[in-house]
Amino acid sequence: MVRCSVVVFGLVALVGTVLSVPIWNRIVGGQLAEDTQMPYQIALFYNGKFRCGGSIIGKRLVLTAAHCVVEGDMVLDADQFTVHAGSAHLDAGGHRFGVRAVHPHEDYGSFQNDIAVLEMKEPFHFDKYIQPIELIDEEVPLGSEVVISGYGRQGSNQPTSAALLYTSMFVVEDENCLSVSPGLICIDKEGSYGACNGDSGGPAVYAGKLVGVANFIIDLCGGDHADGYAKVSYYLEWIHQFLH
Repeated sequence: MVRCSVVVFGLVALVGTVLSVPIWNRIVGGQLAEDTQMPYQIALFYNGKFRCGGSIIGKRLVLTAAHCVVEGDMVLDADQFTVHAGSAHLDAGGHRFGVRAVHPHEDYGSFQNDIAVLEMKEPFHFDKYIQPIELIDEEVPLGSEVVISGYGRQGSNQPTSAALLYTSMFVVEDENCLSVSPGLICIDKEGSYGACNGDSGGPAVYAGKLVGVANFIIDLCGGDHADGYAKVSYYLEWIHQFLH
């Protein structure tokens, strides 16, 4: 796995200033996934280097985080992106798909509206290894168990993974991830569990439906704060403009 660079941002919250890190580059406390276990999960590459995660939501569409496709004020070149799908291991099996267009949310910035859609050059061929995931259209109750997955680091100072990992987390109050946005869902679990660098854009799944897109962590991977995910139900209208 290629290690991706990590950019540290200051996130100002009501309780003071903390460090928040876009989840660039493995799930902390995760288990190995089988090839057919999460057929919606993809790995996003840029210029041949692993960058982020994402979820298949249509024949040609992937949902990911906006910070995976934007640097500064610039939207990155779609032609330089490829998507790995069809295998839970980046070095064995699966297929690579070219990206035709990237669509970050037009109001993305300052950890808000951190969501994007990728359009593939060719359609996915659905089978037991590659499948879209349904988007949830309602709020997820507090305390609900969700499953997160990705190829990112196992810890803040550990390398990334070529194998897909997953773990369960729980929906918590927004204040636990310093959220002041209705477009975020916060998830946590007691102990060292959670998303880490490289899991950005990856899925949070409840009852077989996509409920969140990995956005940020606070302080460190698997730390004391909840992780922030873009809330899929909040962005349904925006996402549906691409589902044609």
